Amino acid sequence: MKAFSNILAAGLVSLLGVFATSSCAVLVIGAAVGTAAYLEGELESHLTTDIFGAVEATNQAAIDLGIKPVSRTGDASQATMIATDWEGRKVTIKLEPAELNTKITEIKIRVGVGGNEGASRRILKQIEKRVGN
Repeated sequence: MKAFSNILAAGLVSLLGVFATSSCAVLVIGAAVGTAAYLEGELESHLTTDIFGAVEATNQAAIDLGIKPVSRTGDASQATMIATDWEGRKVTIKLEPAELNTKITEIKIRVGVGGNEGASRRILKQIEKRVGN
C-alpha cells in the first residue's frame, strides 16, 4: 500500500510539473513588454502605449522605413494597417489593447504571404523606437 501511495504522489508531482511548464506559463512570460515571439510567419509583441499612441508610432515608423499604406482601419478596440514595404511585399500590422491593461498594446506584424522574420523585426524595432520602448 505504501508503494502505491509513493507512486501516486510521484505521479501528482509530475503532473504538477507539467502544468507549471505548460503553454499557460509560456503565455504569461511571453506577454511581458519587450519580448517578441515569431510564430507561423507572424511577429507578436507588446508596446508600452495605448492603442492611439501605437497607431501614431506605426504611422511614423512606416514613413521612416518607406512603407506605403494601402489601407488603414480601426477604432479604440483594434487597428490594422495593410501596406507594401521597401521591397514591394505586403505588410499587415494589427494593433489591439492588451486584455488587462489598456496602456499596453498588442502588436502583430506579418511581411509577405509566409512571413519574413527579419523584415518584421525591423518594422517592430522602428515602431518601438517611435513609442520610446
